Amino acid sequence: MASENGGQWPRIWAVFLTGVAAAFLVGKAPAALPVLRTELNLSLFQTGLVVSMFSLVAAVAGLFFGALSDKWGQLRLALVGLVLAAAAGAAGAAVDTGVTLIASRVVEGVGFFMISVSLPGLVLRLADDRTRQTAMGLWGAYLPLGAGMILLAGGVVIESVGWRGLWLLISASYVVFFAALVWAAPREPNDAPGVGEGRVKAVLKTPGAVMLGAVFGCYSGQYMAVTSFVPLILVERAGWDLAPAAAVGAMIMVVNTTGNIAAGFLLDRGVRRQALILLASAAMALGAVMVMSAALPVPVRIAGAVLFSSFGGMIPGSLFAGVARHAPSRAHVSSVNGLMLQCVAIGQLIGPAVTTWLVATGNGSWTMSLVYLLPMAALTAIAGMVLGRIERAPA
Repeated sequence: MASENGGQWPRIWAVFLTGVAAAFLVGKAPAALPVLRTELNLSLFQTGLVVSMFSLVAAVAGLFFGALSDKWGQLRLALVGLVLAAAAGAAGAAVDTGVTLIASRVVEGVGFFMISVSLPGLVLRLADDRTRQTAMGLWGAYLPLGAGMILLAGGVVIESVGWRGLWLLISASYVVFFAALVWAAPREPNDAPGVGEGRVKAVLKTPGAVMLGAVFGCYSGQYMAVTSFVPLILVERAGWDLAPAAAVGAMIMVVNTTGNIAAGFLLDRGVRRQALILLASAAMALGAVMVMSAALPVPVRIAGAVLFSSFGGMIPGSLFAGVARHAPSRAHVSSVNGLMLQCVAIGQLIGPAVTTWLVATGNGSWTMSLVYLLPMAALTAIAGMVLGRIERAPA
């Protein structure tokens, strides 16, 4: 059986790369913001909405999308999400006002989360017992890899074909990934009973599933609060130009993939999930201190950001690998993914807001952000220990 399913890796890679392509939607807006603000005359508030709209959509409806995927079928919902995202991206390329651009981003966000909650279930069904956690650790890298790739390449593409061309290229690529997903995905199971409401209640009553979301929410609140502001710190505090600062920011996002992949590899070799979460939490706390301490030289602060992101990636990698274990049944896998993504989105909304408020109250000192970041690292570790205790309890 292992050898037979080992042959499923090409299909697993096809599903993973479809997720990476979906994550282009997250990275394309930050890459194009300077041009968007100028061409569409976006206010600062509208600029924030263009970037944060995906988090708002997920914070409100992440668990609903997961339950819908379990009820309707993972492949079916992912394909609808691809079509929706492609259509919204093509429509967005034709807008001429900030309001219509934001509206297109809302629809893109819906499509993105239809894809994001559905594809992990397909990966689980393609992998065998021996490689399942490695495959899910790989899946955890889809978002930083896809968003980071567009942040790195977006500037070059926009210079060549404009931001509208970037939007259209991404939408057109989804035709290819639609076909790849149809080829790669396993057949939908015939024994997935229940309705969406029942799945939501079942997931919320499952301690392990709730703790997966809690750990992920604490993690994402830290991650966005540090990585989002590294380019700004390099520009304002170190005097860097915007282009190299943005490139460093994208590189820091991409190195998060190493932790995701390492987590799945280590879990498949017997390392406990709790140990990975504790190690990552400690590294993120140290990395945050290095990044936010104004007394440290720039190379040390960048090294701290790399430490923070790379080791931090062990958390999403280990959590995605735990979905199959903590879902009430295989008919609840996407619902658990939806809960986790909803918690991620809430953390992404809270973390940067609290961080900037603390920095403002501290007369612009980024060191003040540690008042939030260090307790959040501790909360992540505590939630990880609770999750570990649940996993060690008798069935």
